[in-house]
This record gives sequence, C-alpha cells and structure tokens, in this order.
Amino acid sequence: MAGSMTKEDEKVIPVRVALRCRPLVPKEINEGCQCCLTFVSGEPQVIVGNDKAFTYDYVFDPSTEQEEVFNTAVMTKEDEKVIPVRVALRCRPLVPKEINEGCQCCLTFVSGEPQVIVGNDKAFTYDYVFDPSTEQEEVFNTAVSQLLLGLFRGYNATVLAYGQTGSGKTFSMGGTYTSEQENESTVGVIPRVIRRIFQEKSKCADCEFLLSVSYLEIYNEEILDLLCTSKDKPIISIREDPKDGIKIVGLTEKEVFTAHEMVGCLELGNSARTVGSTAMNAASSRSHAIFTISLEQRRKGDKSEIMVSKLHLVDLAGSERQKKTKAEGDRLKEGISINRGLLSLGNVISALGDESKKGTFVPYRDSKLTRLLQDSLGGNSHTLMIACVSPADSNIEETINTLRYADRARKIKNKPVLNVDPRAVEMKRLKQQVQELQVMLLHARGGVAPVLTGSEPVENVSDILEQNRCLQDENGKLSRELSEAVGQTALMFERIIMMEQTNEKLQSKLEELRQHAACKVDLQKMVETLEDQELKENMEVIQNLQQLILELQMPNGN
Repeated sequence: MAGSMTKEDEKVIPVRVALRCRPLVPKEINEGCQCCLTFVSGEPQVIVGNDKAFTYDYVFDPSTEQEEVFNTAVMTKEDEKVIPVRVALRCRPLVPKEINEGCQCCLTFVSGEPQVIVGNDKAFTYDYVFDPSTEQEEVFNTAVSQLLLGLFRGYNATVLAYGQTGSGKTFSMGGTYTSEQENESTVGVIPRVIRRIFQEKSKCADCEFLLSVSYLEIYNEEILDLLCTSKDKPIISIREDPKDGIKIVGLTEKEVFTAHEMVGCLELGNSARTVGSTAMNAASSRSHAIFTISLEQRRKGDKSEIMVSKLHLVDLAGSERQKKTKAEGDRLKEGISINRGLLSLGNVISALGDESKKGTFVPYRDSKLTRLLQDSLGGNSHTLMIACVSPADSNIEETINTLRYADRARKIKNKPVLNVDPRAVEMKRLKQQVQELQVMLLHARGGVAPVLTGSEPVENVSDILEQNRCLQDENGKLSRELSEAVGQTALMFERIIMMEQTNEKLQSKLEELRQHAACKVDLQKMVETLEDQELKENMEVIQNLQQLILELQMPNGN
C-alpha cells in the first residue's frame, strides 16, 4: 500500500513537557495564600512543599514572559529539525465534458482521515486531503497559512502545485487572478497569500519590512522574465552561491509597498504567461511559473539583525499524453518539453524520497526546473506540494501516477534554517553574555540576586524589585552627587595650597623689608630736627610706611 510507514516513522520520540506556573491572583492574595512551589535555580526542577521534587524538560516560574516560553520550548532547536515535505491532495469536481462522456468518480475519500482510495483497493495517505466540495478558503487556511507564520520568523517556504493537465493546478494557485476577482470565493492561493502577508505585516509595529517580488516562467527549457516589459529581454542565467544558494542573474525584482502593487505584479505576469488550447484544456499552461515574494525584516531597536526569507509559489505545467491532448506542431513540442522537466523533477523526488537511494547523487542539474527548486526539495525550505487530480475514471491512470508522485515527495526531508546574518547572531549572543556577566557582577557586589526562588507571592516580588530599582536609581543619584562633591573638595584643597604658597612668599618679602636698613633708622628723631616743613611732611610719610611694614610682620597682623 502506498503511504505505508517507513523506518523514519518507527522512531520513538518522547513527549516533551514544559511546566509553567502562573502568579498568585488577587483573590488568592486576599485570602492569605502562600506560594507552595520552589524553583531550583539553573535546573528544570520544581519542589512542592519541602520534599517533593519534580523534573521536566522545561520549567517556567511566575515571572517568565510569553516570548521566553515560545522561544525556549516551542521553537527549541528549530534550526536542527528535519522537516518532511508536506503534501495536500486536492481533487476537482467532474467537468461537464467528463459528465457528458459518462465518466464516473474513481476516488473514495475516507471520512475524518487524510486518505483517498483509488478504485477498490489502492489507498494513499497524505498530510491533507481535500475532496471536490472543498472551497479555496479551506485549502488556504488548512494547508498554506501556517507557512506564512514561518516566513515572518525568517524561514523560506514553497507551495508547489503538481498534476496532469486540466486537474486544477492554476485554479488552486490563482494563476489567472485579476483584481476584479478580489471578493470572489474562487480566489486561489497566491492572492490570498498576498492579502495575508500585508495583514501580518500591519501587526508587527516593532519591525521594518522590505517586500519585493519576481515572476518567471520556464518555457521550452528557457527562463523568461514575466515582469520585464522591455522588448529587449535580458539573458537570464542560474548561479549557485555557497552561502545564499540558488540565484537567478538578470531577473527583474520589484519592490512593493502595498497589496495592490503586489497584485499588479501578479496580474502583469499572468498576462504574459504562455498558454494554449489542447483537447483536455482550453487554456492550458504551457510553462512552469514561479512567483517569488522576498521578505526582509529588521527590528526597529536593533537594525544590525536582518532576516531575509523567501516564499516561492510554483504553478507547474501539467503532465500530458499526446493521444489525449491531440497536440500537434508547437503544442506537441511544448508537451514534450513539459514532460521532460517533470521527469527530471520525478527523478529528483525519487532520489530524495527513496530510503534505498539515500546518499546517492541527486540530479538537480538535469533541468532548469529542478535547479530552481533545489532549495525547496531537500534544502532550506518548508515545502507544501498540492497534488491536483481528476476524479474521472477515464483519467485513472494519470491520477494514480500523480498519487504515487506525491507519495514519494512526502518522504523528502528538508532542513529549513533561520535566514539571518551569522555575524549578527554572534554579536547578539555576545551582547547577551555581557549582560549576564553584568548581572553576576552586580550580584557579587551585593546587588539583586539574579534568580528568584519563588517562595514569595509574585506581587511581593514585584514590589521588592520595584523598591530595588528605586534604591538603585537613588544610589546612582547619590553616587553622582558624591563624585561631584569629591571633585569640588579636591579643587578647594588645591586652592588652599596655592594660597599658602603665596602667603609664604609675601611673608618672606616682608621679612626682607623689615631687615632692610631703612626700617632700622630712627625717623622720629630726624623729623624733630628738621626745620624745612615740606621735608618734614615727606619724612612723616616715610615714617608711616616704616610703621606699616613693622605691623605686617606681627603674628596677628596688628
């Protein structure tokens, strides 16, 4: 039976358990309740009362924020995970042509299970199975929307539609969408993705975004730029970068700011796609088309960390049989080219999905299609394949081939990684380490303890932390004032020393004057013996100066 259990499914994986304790609520505090749990520092362990200890994979005390729970327990080791390609089977209704020909439905859908039975015995199981009554919105919400959450977390994603011609691939993807269909329920994956991306973008107020799109088709093994409007089309080539993976040189990439602009790019590309009429489909896609949305984001507070993720939306041309399509001339050549590309894709899927071929050469270079999908199949991407089938018994052989194709794809293991600059990640890690060391240093100097035991109600702990913060602020303020006072005191001491030195110099000069011969002359006798009045007055002035010099030398200045 297809879809049977592989060795990968037989691995026994333990259920991981995270213990989370909420804070005491006001009602419990008012009733005098106390915390009965003690959280062991640095260990995922909790003690109930005084002796009962329990250990889990993760333990979160009442002070733990939601973001920490998510990053620690939900997204743990995400980069190391091996993620299988997910497969959604979609079956279209019988079309009027098939009904008129008397075709019957050859598929049975198992109620409540993602399983389909072909005929009476061939059963296939997938991740999702959508019967003919399933609406477009349900397909998007169930299988596609979760990929967009990963896109905003920095992971690449791919949605790949595969099936025979006329099985509903372009309808499912929205490859013929126009803005007039905006409110219709038949809108496909791509327009819904565009709408959801801008809805999610508007919710992230703390991030800056840069969105750009490209649109190409592979027609007869030639890459054509669907967004290039000039007559002289540039030569487009594929390059492989060891760091950034597959790159398309020469492809137009348009920056967009609104959903309307992005839809305009989609409409422009859709109008340029190569289509043709065959006996099975009046508007058959004659090329493989890839619509790529690039999302660059950075946090407003930390512009050094940039995440660049890409979403590839792939509408493959359908596999064809000439006797059914009745293709001739150019249509026949196109069909041969389409089948050759799909055959190469099938070889890649077989090499990646077959356990017996594990480690063997994967022929990515056999076609341009497989080279462009190299990251999507077995590489750095979360990938969803939408396998589209016809329920008509006249197409049962092609339907079984598609189901087997999808079943092999489901066994492919991808390894998506977070698309960030490794230098920025290392810088962030070092900054966090510095912060942790600062907390440890503060603790060593008598600051707050870096880990709380949880023995008190969280409200009391919050009050203590708030008081501690206020005390730290006050301590910082007093430290600054003390530093300023010490600086002023030092300046005053310096001025005192300079004044003392100046005073010593003055005292020295005054001593020299006192010892001078002029200060020892008895001027009083000279004044008494002088008869010239003018000379007498001058001698009195000199006598006063002599007296002043002698007074300055006295201990108290008197």
